[in-house]
Order: sequence, then C-alpha cells, then structure tokens
Amino acid sequence: MKSIYINFIKLLVLCSTISVNAQTLTFPDPNFKAALIALGLDTNNDGNIQKSEVANVKKLDVGNYGITSVVGIKHFTNLENFLFYDNKINVVDLEGMRNLKYIYGIDGTTTQLKVKGCINLEEIIMDNNQLSSLDLTGLTVLSDIRASRNNLKRIDLRNKPKLWMVQLFRNEISDFKIGPAPELKHLYLYKNLISEIDLRPFTQLVEADLDGNPLTKVYVTGLNKLEKLNLEPPFNTPSAIKQLNTSGLVSLKEYKW
Repeated sequence: MKSIYINFIKLLVLCSTISVNAQTLTFPDPNFKAALIALGLDTNNDGNIQKSEVANVKKLDVGNYGITSVVGIKHFTNLENFLFYDNKINVVDLEGMRNLKYIYGIDGTTTQLKVKGCINLEEIIMDNNQLSSLDLTGLTVLSDIRASRNNLKRIDLRNKPKLWMVQLFRNEISDFKIGPAPELKHLYLYKNLISEIDLRPFTQLVEADLDGNPLTKVYVTGLNKLEKLNLEPPFNTPSAIKQLNTSGLVSLKEYKW
C-alpha cells in the first residue's frame, strides 16, 4: 500500500512538472528574456517566463536592453503597446498580433518590420533605422506613421482614412501613394526623391514640408487650412516647378519655394 502511495505522489509530481514545462515560454535571445525578468514578469521567480505571466500584459517596454531578437513576442497575445527602441534587432516580426496599437522602435538597426494582420495598429514610430520597405496593407486604422531617416524607396499609404500624421523625411522615396486621408494635418517628406504630388484632397492639411525633393509638379489649390508650405529644391539646384497655383491658401503663414 505504501508503495502505491509513493508511486501516486511521484505521478502527481511528474504531471505537475509536465504542466509547468508546457507553460514555459521560449525566448531565443537571452537579453530579451533577461529584460522580461528585469521588468518583473517572472512573478513566481523561477527564472523562466510562463504563459500565464504574459497573458494580460498590454504594454511592454524593452528599450535599450541590448536585444538582437524579439522572437517570442507573439506569446503576448493581448499586447497593445510595444516599445523596443535603441536595440540591434534586424527583423521585427509582429504579424498577426491583432491587439497591437502602438509600435515604438526608434534608433535601431531594423531592416524589416512585419505588421501584416495587425489590424488595430494606430501608430508606428520607427525613425532612425534601416528599413528599405514597409508593407502597411490592411492597416485601416493607422493614424500616425513616422519612419524618417531610413532607406525607404516607396510607400503606399492608401486606404488609411484616419491618418493625421505622416513623417517620412530623409529617405529615398520616389514612389509615394496616399489617400483617401481626410484627417491628414501634417506631412513631412523633405529630403526624398518625389517629383510630383497632389495635396488638394487633404483639406485639413496644416503643414506640408517637401524641401529637398526634385519637384516638378505640385497641386495645392483650395487648401484653406494650410499654414506652412516648403517646396524648396535640393541644395544648389534651381526649382523645376514652372508654376504653382496658390489660390485658396488663405491661412498660409510660411511659404518657401
């Protein structure tokens, strides 16, 4: 009888161990795991991160932790705000994270940001990285996109009706698509390779800075809320804009051409 009891206890311990192991999450980058522990997510102090410990996390700030990979981030199924600035992460794969609303990853080495399926994403802040492309297809509630000082050559911001801020200066963008965006107020595209742009559909526009682009055609008529417009050509280059109709720009305070 005693032997049966001992075996039963062993079985309970084994089942408990299996259950714990099944709940333990894997994070290949030790610095990422260390950051999670430093942030207090290891609530049972066992040196690991369990599924139950991340289930309700909505905000995660792992900025400046020497991280090179965020593989495992998808375990955070309820995550809304993800901050990973000032790290050396080349690929940030967030695809399918449907609850994500805010991404802040400035001052890094990111070449790929994967956000397909992040249908509730509202803000992307990725200044000072190495992005050469950025697919924002399906992000219909995106309101704020900032990816200045990257290597972007084209960007498609169509079907983003809630956009109010676009900040993409100092890239290599020659192919820029946007609209409809009835709430757009701030457009910063200076130091790119854009040759033609029609701003007339953006009736709420307050600022448009396209300084340093090889512009040949710009359309701005009727933008009665526009206060600042900068169309200066690249340094030591004469303007290629032959004519510019500014009728209706009744609020214009600062104008450079």
